[in-house]
Formats: sequence, structure tokens, C-alpha cells
Amino acid sequence: MKIKGVDLKDITIRPLPLKLSRLGTGKSVHVPIRRSMESKSAKGIQLKNRDFFLTLFLAGFAMGVLYITVFGKEAVHQTSLLSPYFFSKYERLEFAPEELFLYTFKSRLSTFLVLWLTGLTVLGTLAAYSYLLWIGAALGITMTTAAMKMGLPGIILCIAGSLPHFVLYVPAVYWILKKICEMSGNQERKFRQWNSGKKQFFSYIIVGIFGILLLFAGAFLESYVNPFFLKPFLKKL
Repeated sequence: MKIKGVDLKDITIRPLPLKLSRLGTGKSVHVPIRRSMESKSAKGIQLKNRDFFLTLFLAGFAMGVLYITVFGKEAVHQTSLLSPYFFSKYERLEFAPEELFLYTFKSRLSTFLVLWLTGLTVLGTLAAYSYLLWIGAALGITMTTAAMKMGLPGIILCIAGSLPHFVLYVPAVYWILKKICEMSGNQERKFRQWNSGKKQFFSYIIVGIFGILLLFAGAFLESYVNPFFLKPFLKKL
């Protein structure tokens, strides 16, 4: 077919590039699809980390409960810990808050420093996960032992014994372990890019200093304030 001497077979039809433009203007509209997808994925990763931390803690707690109920029944009945007799002696003790503070702060600080140093290696994430399992198992063993020895009052005493310092410890431990995992997971990139790695190292030092301050405040609450929460419950035994 020809139109004024032009054969339509010789015409090649090519698709025009697709552009989004506003009505009445020639400006193209840029849709930030990539940025929105990255922000959503970042939120998803944060939620997964929080859920995974909680899963590890609950798994450790279940392991502690299972260990006591299956293997530790005889040991629970033989020990005098977490029994009415034990708490009656505990009530008569004269507390030395200064000595208790030093002991508590040193024990918490040693554990924190070991975990913080592992964040500078590729083993930091493994150490953080292992610590979550350990504290979950320790809490499960303690709560189960108190329930076997004293029933519901034993569980209430465990809750009272964790106030008010656990209100500070729980978010502080979550934040510190999260930073340890982030630092440990970026070791390969840090070695490739020295400038970004150096900035990350300095920020990690700030995390360490702030973590020590949080432990100091928690040890103070545990030594000077916690006895006031615990004594009213001990008098009712």
C-alpha cells in the first residue's frame, strides 16, 4: 500500500519511551519507589530482629522450665533457696547498700565488657544470641523453683525482686545486644571501607560508654531501691 509514493512496508514502527508527566507541563514526575521499598524493608528487618530476640529469650525460658520439671525436682526439694525459711532469714539481714552496689556493678560490668568486645569480631552476634538463651534459661529455672517451693507467692516474690531495676535493664539489654549484632555483622564491610568503619567504631565506643552508664544506674536501683520493694512482701510470708 502506498500513500503519495511512500510504501508502508518500508516504515518501521518503534515504541516511544514512556514518561510520566504532569498535565499542562513538560516536567517529568519521579516516583520514589526504590526509597519507599528500602524503608519498608528496613522496618521489616527491625521487626524481625526484635521478634527473633524475643523468640530466643522465650526458648531459653522454656528450656529452664523443662530442665527443672524433668531433671531438677529432687534438687529443688533439697535446697533451702527460695523457700519461706530462706526469705525469713533474708528479711532479718542488715543490708550494706554500698557493698551490694559494688558487687552488683562489677558482675554486670564484666559481662557487658565481654559482650561488647565480641561485637568487634564476627562472633558478636553468636555471643548476643547465646546470652539471650542463657538469661531466659536462668529466669525459667528461678521462676519454676520459686513456684515449686512456695507456689504463687514465690512467683510474686520473684517479680517484686526484679523491681524497679528490670524496668531499666530490659530495654537497655535489648538496645546493647542490637548494637553488638549490628557491629559484628558489619565487620567485612568495615574492613573494606576504612572511613565508614572508623566512624562506626567511634559510634560503637559511645555505645559502650552509654551502656556502662545504664549499668551503673541499674546497679544503683538494684542495691538502694529494690529492698524497699521486696521487704513488704517478705513481711507477709
